[in-house]
Amino acid sequence: MRLLNKADFAPFKFIKGGSSFMRGVKITLIAQVAMIAVNACTGIFTARLLGPQGRGELTVVIVWSFTLVYLVSCGVNQSIVYFIGKARERVSEVMTAVCVIGAAQSIIVVAIGMCLLPIALRKYSPQVQHLALIFLAATPLIIFSGYPGNVLQGLLRFRSFNIIRILPVGFYAAGLAVLAISGASRLSSVIACQMIGLAIALVIGCWVLWYQVRPRWNWSPSMCSSLVRFGAKTQLGNMSGFINRYSDQLILSLFVPPRELGLYVVAVTVSSAIVFLPQALGIATLAQAANEKKNEAEAIIGHASRLSLLWLGGVAFFLFIFTPVLITHVFGSGYGTASLACRILLPGSIALGLNEVLYEGACALGYPALPSYAELTSTGITILGLFALVPRIGFVGAAVASSVAYISSCFLMLYFYQTRMQIDIATLFRFGVTKHGETAVTKIEASEYSP
Repeated sequence: MRLLNKADFAPFKFIKGGSSFMRGVKITLIAQVAMIAVNACTGIFTARLLGPQGRGELTVVIVWSFTLVYLVSCGVNQSIVYFIGKARERVSEVMTAVCVIGAAQSIIVVAIGMCLLPIALRKYSPQVQHLALIFLAATPLIIFSGYPGNVLQGLLRFRSFNIIRILPVGFYAAGLAVLAISGASRLSSVIACQMIGLAIALVIGCWVLWYQVRPRWNWSPSMCSSLVRFGAKTQLGNMSGFINRYSDQLILSLFVPPRELGLYVVAVTVSSAIVFLPQALGIATLAQAANEKKNEAEAIIGHASRLSLLWLGGVAFFLFIFTPVLITHVFGSGYGTASLACRILLPGSIALGLNEVLYEGACALGYPALPSYAELTSTGITILGLFALVPRIGFVGAAVASSVAYISSCFLMLYFYQTRMQIDIATLFRFGVTKHGETAVTKIEASEYSP
Protein backbone atom coordinates (compact mmCIF):
# COMPACT_ATOMS: atom_id res chain seq x y z
CA MET A 1 0.00 0.00 0.00
CA ARG A 2 1.35 3.44 -0.94
CA LEU A 3 2.13 5.74 1.97
CA LEU A 4 0.43 9.12 2.01
CA ASN A 5 2.68 11.95 0.93
CA LYS A 6 2.57 15.69 1.24
CA ALA A 7 0.40 16.07 -1.85
CA ASP A 8 -2.34 14.04 -0.20
CA PHE A 9 -2.76 16.67 2.46
CA ALA A 10 -2.69 19.63 0.07
CA PRO A 11 -5.26 18.45 -2.45
CA PHE A 12 -6.31 21.85 -3.70
CA LYS A 13 -2.83 23.04 -4.62
CA PHE A 14 -3.19 22.64 -8.36
CA ILE A 15 -6.79 23.67 -8.83
CA LYS A 16 -7.64 26.99 -10.36
CA GLY A 17 -9.48 28.92 -7.69
CA GLY A 18 -8.39 26.35 -5.11
CA SER A 19 -7.09 29.00 -2.74
CA SER A 20 -10.46 30.73 -2.65
CA PHE A 21 -12.10 27.36 -2.20
CA MET A 22 -9.88 26.53 0.75
CA ARG A 23 -10.51 29.95 2.29
CA GLY A 24 -14.19 29.23 1.99
CA VAL A 25 -13.72 25.79 3.50
CA LYS A 26 -11.67 27.15 6.40
CA ILE A 27 -14.20 29.85 7.22
CA THR A 28 -17.09 27.42 6.86
CA LEU A 29 -15.26 24.82 8.90
CA ILE A 30 -14.69 27.28 11.71
CA ALA A 31 -18.38 28.12 11.63
CA GLN A 32 -19.27 24.44 11.49
CA VAL A 33 -17.10 23.71 14.52
CA ALA A 34 -18.75 26.60 16.31
CA MET A 35 -22.19 25.30 15.36
CA ILE A 36 -21.41 21.76 16.47
CA ALA A 37 -20.16 23.12 19.78
CA VAL A 38 -23.25 25.29 20.20
CA ASN A 39 -25.57 22.47 19.16
CA ALA A 40 -23.84 20.20 21.63
CA CYS A 41 -24.51 22.78 24.33
CA THR A 42 -28.16 23.09 23.35
CA GLY A 43 -28.49 19.30 23.33
CA ILE A 44 -26.97 19.07 26.79
CA PHE A 45 -29.04 21.97 28.12
CA THR A 46 -32.33 20.61 26.81
CA ALA A 47 -31.52 17.06 27.95
CA ARG A 48 -30.72 18.17 31.47
CA LEU A 49 -33.44 20.83 31.72
CA LEU A 50 -36.29 18.65 30.47
CA GLY A 51 -35.20 15.04 31.08
CA PRO A 52 -35.96 12.18 28.64
CA GLN A 53 -39.73 12.78 28.82
CA GLY A 54 -39.56 16.52 28.16
CA ARG A 55 -36.83 16.08 25.55
CA GLY A 56 -39.12 13.78 23.62
CA GLU A 57 -41.97 16.30 23.81
CA LEU A 58 -39.68 19.07 22.57
CA THR A 59 -38.73 16.94 19.58
CA VAL A 60 -42.38 16.36 18.72
CA VAL A 61 -43.17 20.08 18.83
CA ILE A 62 -40.26 21.03 16.59
CA VAL A 63 -39.87 18.18 14.12
CA TRP A 64 -43.41 18.29 12.71
CA SER A 65 -43.15 21.98 11.80
CA PHE A 66 -39.69 21.54 10.28
CA THR A 67 -41.01 18.62 8.24
CA LEU A 68 -43.73 20.80 6.75
CA VAL A 69 -41.19 23.51 5.92
CA TYR A 70 -39.03 21.03 4.04
CA LEU A 71 -42.10 19.60 2.33
CA VAL A 72 -42.84 22.90 0.57
CA SER A 73 -39.29 24.26 0.35
CA CYS A 74 -39.08 23.59 -3.42
CA GLY A 75 -35.28 23.41 -3.21
CA VAL A 76 -35.16 27.22 -3.31
CA ASN A 77 -32.13 27.47 -1.03
CA GLN A 78 -29.88 25.58 -3.45
CA SER A 79 -31.45 27.35 -6.44
CA ILE A 80 -30.41 30.70 -4.99
CA VAL A 81 -26.78 29.62 -4.70
CA TYR A 82 -26.76 28.09 -8.18
CA PHE A 83 -28.28 30.99 -10.10
CA ILE A 84 -26.33 33.70 -8.29
CA GLY A 85 -23.14 31.73 -8.91
CA LYS A 86 -23.95 31.61 -12.63
CA ALA A 87 -25.21 35.21 -13.01
CA ARG A 88 -24.24 37.56 -10.19
CA GLU A 89 -25.67 40.58 -11.98
CA ARG A 90 -29.17 39.14 -11.42
CA VAL A 91 -29.05 39.20 -7.62
CA SER A 92 -31.99 41.58 -7.34
CA GLU A 93 -34.12 39.42 -9.62
CA VAL A 94 -33.30 36.34 -7.54
CA MET A 95 -34.09 38.05 -4.24
CA THR A 96 -37.37 39.50 -5.47
CA ALA A 97 -38.50 36.10 -6.72
CA VAL A 98 -37.44 34.48 -3.44
CA CYS A 99 -39.54 36.93 -1.40
CA VAL A 100 -42.63 36.00 -3.37
CA ILE A 101 -41.89 32.27 -3.20
CA GLY A 102 -41.18 32.45 0.54
CA ALA A 103 -44.49 34.19 1.24
CA ALA A 104 -46.38 31.48 -0.65
CA GLN A 105 -44.47 28.77 1.18
CA SER A 106 -45.29 30.29 4.56
CA ILE A 107 -49.02 30.37 3.85
CA ILE A 108 -49.01 26.76 2.68
CA VAL A 109 -47.04 25.49 5.69
CA VAL A 110 -49.27 27.16 8.26
CA ALA A 111 -52.46 26.05 6.51
CA ILE A 112 -51.37 22.40 6.29
CA GLY A 113 -50.06 22.43 9.85
CA MET A 114 -53.28 23.76 11.33
CA CYS A 115 -55.08 20.74 9.88
CA LEU A 116 -52.41 18.10 10.47
CA LEU A 117 -50.92 18.76 13.90
CA PRO A 118 -54.09 18.21 15.98
CA ILE A 119 -54.39 14.76 14.39
CA ALA A 120 -50.71 13.79 14.57
CA LEU A 121 -50.35 14.89 18.21
CA ARG A 122 -53.69 13.67 19.51
CA LYS A 123 -51.98 11.28 21.99
CA TYR A 124 -50.03 14.12 23.57
CA SER A 125 -51.16 16.49 26.29
CA PRO A 126 -53.13 19.64 25.39
CA GLN A 127 -50.10 21.72 26.43
CA VAL A 128 -47.84 19.97 23.91
CA GLN A 129 -50.45 20.38 21.16
CA HIS A 130 -50.85 24.08 21.97
CA LEU A 131 -47.09 24.67 21.91
CA ALA A 132 -46.82 22.84 18.58
CA LEU A 133 -49.35 25.21 17.02
CA ILE A 134 -47.52 28.23 18.43
CA PHE A 135 -44.24 27.02 16.95
CA LEU A 136 -46.04 26.37 13.66
CA ALA A 137 -46.90 30.08 13.51
CA ALA A 138 -43.16 30.81 13.60
CA THR A 139 -42.37 28.74 10.51
CA PRO A 140 -42.12 31.84 8.25
CA LEU A 141 -39.09 32.76 10.37
CA ILE A 142 -37.55 29.39 9.54
CA ILE A 143 -38.20 29.86 5.81
CA PHE A 144 -36.98 33.44 5.43
CA SER A 145 -34.05 33.33 7.87
CA GLY A 146 -32.09 31.07 5.52
CA TYR A 147 -32.43 33.15 2.34
CA PRO A 148 -29.98 35.99 3.16
CA GLY A 149 -27.27 33.44 3.86
CA ASN A 150 -27.95 31.60 0.59
CA VAL A 151 -27.49 34.83 -1.38
CA LEU A 152 -24.16 35.53 0.31
CA GLN A 153 -23.10 31.90 -0.20
CA GLY A 154 -23.73 32.25 -3.93
CA LEU A 155 -21.62 35.42 -3.95
CA LEU A 156 -18.80 33.48 -2.20
CA ARG A 157 -18.96 35.80 0.79
CA PHE A 158 -18.39 32.94 3.19
CA ARG A 159 -17.64 35.04 6.24
CA SER A 160 -20.97 36.84 6.20
CA PHE A 161 -22.78 33.66 5.16
CA ASN A 162 -21.42 31.72 8.11
CA ILE A 163 -22.07 34.49 10.61
CA ILE A 164 -25.71 34.54 9.56
CA ARG A 165 -25.84 30.75 9.71
CA ILE A 166 -24.62 30.68 13.31
CA LEU A 167 -27.00 33.32 14.63
CA PRO A 168 -30.16 31.20 15.22
CA VAL A 169 -28.39 28.44 17.14
CA GLY A 170 -26.23 30.98 18.95
CA PHE A 171 -29.16 32.97 20.32
CA TYR A 172 -31.03 29.75 21.10
CA ALA A 173 -28.08 28.46 23.13
CA ALA A 174 -27.77 31.79 24.94
CA GLY A 175 -31.43 31.63 25.91
CA LEU A 176 -31.05 28.06 27.17
CA ALA A 177 -28.04 29.09 29.24
CA VAL A 178 -30.16 31.76 30.90
CA LEU A 179 -32.83 29.15 31.64
CA ALA A 180 -30.25 26.78 33.09
CA ILE A 181 -28.80 29.49 35.34
CA SER A 182 -32.24 30.61 36.51
CA GLY A 183 -33.39 27.04 37.12
CA ALA A 184 -36.36 27.28 34.74
CA SER A 185 -37.21 23.97 33.09
CA ARG A 186 -40.51 24.53 31.32
CA LEU A 187 -41.01 23.26 27.80
CA SER A 188 -42.68 26.52 26.80
CA SER A 189 -39.61 28.52 27.83
CA VAL A 190 -37.30 26.36 25.73
CA ILE A 191 -39.52 26.76 22.65
CA ALA A 192 -39.72 30.52 23.21
CA CYS A 193 -35.91 30.69 23.18
CA GLN A 194 -35.79 29.02 19.77
CA MET A 195 -38.43 31.32 18.29
CA ILE A 196 -36.65 34.42 19.58
CA GLY A 197 -33.36 33.18 18.14
CA LEU A 198 -34.94 32.73 14.71
CA ALA A 199 -36.48 36.20 14.78
CA ILE A 200 -33.24 37.94 15.77
CA ALA A 201 -31.28 35.99 13.15
CA LEU A 202 -33.72 37.03 10.41
CA VAL A 203 -33.47 40.72 11.29
CA ILE A 204 -29.68 40.70 11.41
CA GLY A 205 -29.42 38.62 8.22
CA CYS A 206 -31.60 41.04 6.28
CA TRP A 207 -29.58 43.99 7.55
CA VAL A 208 -26.26 42.38 6.55
CA LEU A 209 -27.60 41.53 3.11
CA TRP A 210 -28.91 45.05 2.55
CA TYR A 211 -25.64 46.60 3.71
CA GLN A 212 -23.45 44.43 1.43
CA VAL A 213 -25.61 43.92 -1.67
CA ARG A 214 -28.14 46.79 -1.76
CA PRO A 215 -30.73 44.80 -3.69
CA ARG A 216 -33.74 46.46 -5.29
CA TRP A 217 -37.18 45.18 -6.22
CA ASN A 218 -36.87 43.66 -9.69
CA TRP A 219 -39.68 41.24 -10.47
CA SER A 220 -38.94 38.65 -13.14
CA PRO A 221 -41.49 35.87 -13.74
CA SER A 222 -38.88 33.91 -15.69
CA MET A 223 -36.46 33.99 -12.74
CA CYS A 224 -39.21 32.86 -10.39
CA SER A 225 -40.06 29.91 -12.61
CA SER A 226 -36.36 29.08 -13.11
CA LEU A 227 -35.77 28.98 -9.35
CA VAL A 228 -38.75 26.70 -8.87
CA ARG A 229 -37.88 24.44 -11.81
CA PHE A 230 -34.28 23.96 -10.74
CA GLY A 231 -35.31 23.62 -7.12
CA ALA A 232 -37.95 21.05 -8.00
CA LYS A 233 -35.19 18.75 -9.22
CA THR A 234 -33.47 18.98 -5.83
CA GLN A 235 -36.68 19.04 -3.80
CA LEU A 236 -37.27 15.32 -3.88
CA GLY A 237 -33.76 14.77 -2.64
CA ASN A 238 -34.04 17.48 0.01
CA MET A 239 -37.33 16.16 1.27
CA SER A 240 -36.22 12.56 1.08
CA GLY A 241 -33.01 13.45 2.90
CA PHE A 242 -34.97 15.21 5.60
CA ILE A 243 -37.33 12.25 5.92
CA ASN A 244 -34.37 9.88 6.13
CA ARG A 245 -33.00 11.94 9.01
CA TYR A 246 -36.23 12.71 10.84
CA SER A 247 -38.83 10.14 9.80
CA ASP A 248 -37.46 7.94 12.55
CA GLN A 249 -38.38 10.63 15.08
CA LEU A 250 -41.75 11.26 13.42
CA ILE A 251 -42.70 7.58 13.46
CA LEU A 252 -41.31 7.08 16.96
CA SER A 253 -43.57 9.92 18.11
CA LEU A 254 -46.54 7.83 16.94
CA PHE A 255 -45.51 4.49 18.47
CA VAL A 256 -43.33 4.98 21.55
CA PRO A 257 -43.59 7.06 24.74
CA PRO A 258 -41.86 10.46 24.81
CA ARG A 259 -39.14 9.08 27.08
CA GLU A 260 -37.93 6.60 24.44
CA LEU A 261 -38.03 9.35 21.84
CA GLY A 262 -35.87 11.48 24.10
CA LEU A 263 -33.32 8.65 24.41
CA TYR A 264 -33.21 8.21 20.65
CA VAL A 265 -32.70 11.94 20.03
CA VAL A 266 -29.62 11.87 22.26
CA ALA A 267 -28.25 8.88 20.32
CA VAL A 268 -28.78 10.76 17.05
CA THR A 269 -27.17 13.90 18.48
CA VAL A 270 -23.98 12.07 19.39
CA SER A 271 -23.68 9.94 16.25
CA SER A 272 -24.40 12.79 13.83
CA ALA A 273 -21.78 15.04 15.44
CA ILE A 274 -19.16 13.58 13.09
CA VAL A 275 -20.66 15.12 9.96
CA PHE A 276 -19.77 18.74 10.68
CA LEU A 277 -16.58 18.70 8.56
CA PRO A 278 -18.30 17.12 5.51
CA GLN A 279 -21.12 19.65 5.92
CA ALA A 280 -18.60 22.49 5.75
CA LEU A 281 -16.93 20.91 2.72
CA GLY A 282 -20.29 20.40 1.03
CA ILE A 283 -21.35 24.00 1.54
CA ALA A 284 -18.10 25.32 0.11
CA THR A 285 -18.16 22.76 -2.71
CA LEU A 286 -21.60 23.86 -3.95
CA ALA A 287 -20.66 27.53 -3.99
CA GLN A 288 -17.13 27.20 -5.42
CA ALA A 289 -17.84 24.44 -7.96
CA ALA A 290 -20.84 26.38 -9.29
CA ASN A 291 -18.44 29.24 -10.05
CA GLU A 292 -15.86 27.04 -11.80
CA LYS A 293 -15.54 25.23 -15.11
CA LYS A 294 -16.37 21.55 -15.21
CA ASN A 295 -12.88 20.11 -14.83
CA GLU A 296 -12.03 22.31 -11.86
CA ALA A 297 -15.44 21.64 -10.29
CA GLU A 298 -14.96 17.87 -10.58
CA ALA A 299 -11.53 18.12 -8.96
CA ILE A 300 -12.95 20.12 -6.06
CA ILE A 301 -15.63 17.49 -5.46
CA GLY A 302 -13.09 14.68 -5.49
CA HIS A 303 -10.79 16.32 -2.97
CA ALA A 304 -13.66 17.23 -0.67
CA SER A 305 -14.91 13.64 -0.78
CA ARG A 306 -11.52 12.24 0.19
CA LEU A 307 -11.07 14.61 3.09
CA SER A 308 -14.56 13.76 4.32
CA LEU A 309 -13.94 10.03 4.22
CA LEU A 310 -10.71 10.32 6.23
CA TRP A 311 -12.40 12.39 8.89
CA LEU A 312 -15.56 10.32 9.16
CA GLY A 313 -13.76 6.99 9.54
CA GLY A 314 -11.40 8.19 12.25
CA VAL A 315 -13.93 10.01 14.42
CA ALA A 316 -16.56 7.26 14.10
CA PHE A 317 -14.04 4.72 15.40
CA PHE A 318 -13.33 6.93 18.41
CA LEU A 319 -17.01 7.43 19.18
CA PHE A 320 -17.79 3.73 18.87
CA ILE A 321 -15.37 3.00 21.70
CA PHE A 322 -16.23 5.87 24.05
CA THR A 323 -19.96 6.41 23.40
CA PRO A 324 -21.22 4.91 26.72
CA VAL A 325 -18.91 7.11 28.76
CA LEU A 326 -19.69 10.23 26.76
CA ILE A 327 -23.46 9.86 26.94
CA THR A 328 -23.72 9.11 30.65
CA HIS A 329 -21.26 11.80 31.73
CA VAL A 330 -22.43 14.56 29.39
CA PHE A 331 -26.19 14.05 29.11
CA GLY A 332 -26.81 12.28 32.43
CA SER A 333 -27.14 8.75 33.74
CA GLY A 334 -30.77 8.62 32.64
CA TYR A 335 -29.64 8.47 29.01
CA GLY A 336 -27.27 5.49 29.36
CA THR A 337 -29.51 3.12 27.40
CA ALA A 338 -29.06 5.30 24.30
CA SER A 339 -25.50 3.99 23.77
CA LEU A 340 -26.49 0.92 21.73
CA ALA A 341 -28.61 2.98 19.33
CA CYS A 342 -25.76 5.47 18.94
CA ARG A 343 -23.28 2.75 17.97
CA ILE A 344 -25.71 1.31 15.45
CA LEU A 345 -26.14 4.77 13.88
CA LEU A 346 -22.41 5.43 13.41
CA PRO A 347 -21.92 3.52 10.10
CA GLY A 348 -24.93 5.35 8.73
CA SER A 349 -23.46 8.66 9.88
CA ILE A 350 -20.33 7.98 7.83
CA ALA A 351 -22.49 7.53 4.73
CA LEU A 352 -24.58 10.56 5.69
CA GLY A 353 -21.49 12.73 5.95
CA LEU A 354 -20.09 11.59 2.62
CA ASN A 355 -23.41 12.38 0.97
CA GLU A 356 -23.10 15.97 2.18
CA VAL A 357 -20.33 16.42 -0.40
CA LEU A 358 -21.66 14.10 -3.11
CA TYR A 359 -25.10 15.73 -3.19
CA GLU A 360 -23.81 19.29 -3.30
CA GLY A 361 -21.26 18.31 -5.93
CA ALA A 362 -23.96 16.85 -8.17
CA CYS A 363 -26.02 20.05 -7.86
CA ALA A 364 -23.00 22.21 -8.68
CA LEU A 365 -22.36 20.19 -11.84
CA GLY A 366 -25.96 20.59 -12.98
CA TYR A 367 -27.34 17.22 -11.88
CA PRO A 368 -29.78 18.25 -9.13
CA ALA A 369 -32.10 15.28 -9.74
CA LEU A 370 -29.58 12.56 -8.90
CA PRO A 371 -29.53 13.20 -5.13
CA SER A 372 -33.31 13.09 -5.26
CA TYR A 373 -33.28 9.62 -6.78
CA ALA A 374 -30.81 8.37 -4.17
CA GLU A 375 -32.75 9.87 -1.29
CA LEU A 376 -36.09 8.63 -2.57
CA THR A 377 -34.80 5.07 -2.60
CA SER A 378 -33.36 5.54 0.87
CA THR A 379 -36.64 7.00 2.10
CA GLY A 380 -38.50 3.88 1.06
CA ILE A 381 -36.00 1.73 2.96
CA THR A 382 -36.29 4.00 6.00
CA ILE A 383 -40.07 3.92 6.17
CA LEU A 384 -40.34 0.17 5.60
CA GLY A 385 -37.67 -0.49 8.20
CA LEU A 386 -39.25 1.80 10.76
CA PHE A 387 -42.68 0.28 10.49
CA ALA A 388 -41.20 -3.22 10.61
CA LEU A 389 -38.78 -2.72 13.51
CA VAL A 390 -40.03 0.10 15.76
CA PRO A 391 -43.15 -1.75 17.03
CA ARG A 392 -40.92 -4.74 17.88
CA ILE A 393 -37.71 -3.29 19.34
CA GLY A 394 -38.52 0.38 19.82
CA PHE A 395 -35.97 3.10 19.25
CA VAL A 396 -33.15 0.59 18.62
CA GLY A 397 -35.10 -0.58 15.58
CA ALA A 398 -35.24 3.02 14.37
CA ALA A 399 -31.45 3.17 14.62
CA VAL A 400 -31.07 0.02 12.49
CA ALA A 401 -33.50 1.26 9.82
CA SER A 402 -31.91 4.71 9.63
CA SER A 403 -28.34 3.42 9.38
CA VAL A 404 -29.21 0.98 6.60
CA ALA A 405 -31.04 3.75 4.71
CA TYR A 406 -28.12 6.20 4.93
CA ILE A 407 -25.69 3.59 3.63
CA SER A 408 -28.04 2.66 0.77
CA SER A 409 -28.35 6.26 -0.42
CA CYS A 410 -24.57 6.71 -0.36
CA PHE A 411 -23.90 3.61 -2.46
CA LEU A 412 -26.60 4.58 -4.94
CA MET A 413 -25.14 8.09 -5.24
CA LEU A 414 -21.70 6.62 -5.96
CA TYR A 415 -23.31 4.46 -8.64
CA PHE A 416 -24.80 7.60 -10.22
CA TYR A 417 -21.41 9.31 -10.20
CA GLN A 418 -19.94 6.34 -12.04
CA THR A 419 -22.72 5.72 -14.57
CA ARG A 420 -24.67 8.94 -15.06
CA MET A 421 -22.00 11.58 -14.47
CA GLN A 422 -19.13 9.52 -15.93
CA ILE A 423 -16.81 10.27 -13.00
CA ASP A 424 -14.65 7.31 -12.06
CA ILE A 425 -15.23 6.37 -8.42
CA ALA A 426 -11.76 4.89 -8.00
CA THR A 427 -10.29 8.22 -9.09
CA LEU A 428 -12.73 10.19 -6.97
CA PHE A 429 -11.32 8.59 -3.80
CA ARG A 430 -7.68 8.32 -4.88
CA PHE A 431 -5.30 10.52 -2.93
CA GLY A 432 -2.70 12.66 -4.67
CA VAL A 433 -2.62 14.10 -8.19
CA THR A 434 -1.26 12.94 -11.52
CA LYS A 435 1.80 14.43 -13.11
CA HIS A 436 1.68 18.03 -14.32
CA GLY A 437 -0.63 18.73 -11.37
CA GLU A 438 -3.79 17.71 -13.17
CA THR A 439 -6.41 15.76 -11.30
CA ALA A 440 -7.43 12.41 -12.67
CA VAL A 441 -11.14 13.08 -12.72
CA THR A 442 -13.09 12.12 -15.80
CA LYS A 443 -14.62 15.00 -17.67
CA ILE A 444 -18.40 15.21 -17.65
CA GLU A 445 -19.90 14.63 -21.05
CA ALA A 446 -23.22 16.44 -20.59
CA SER A 447 -25.27 18.24 -17.99
CA GLU A 448 -28.86 17.48 -17.17
CA TYR A 449 -29.65 21.12 -16.62
CA SER A 450 -28.65 24.24 -18.49
CA PRO A 451 -29.88 27.52 -16.95
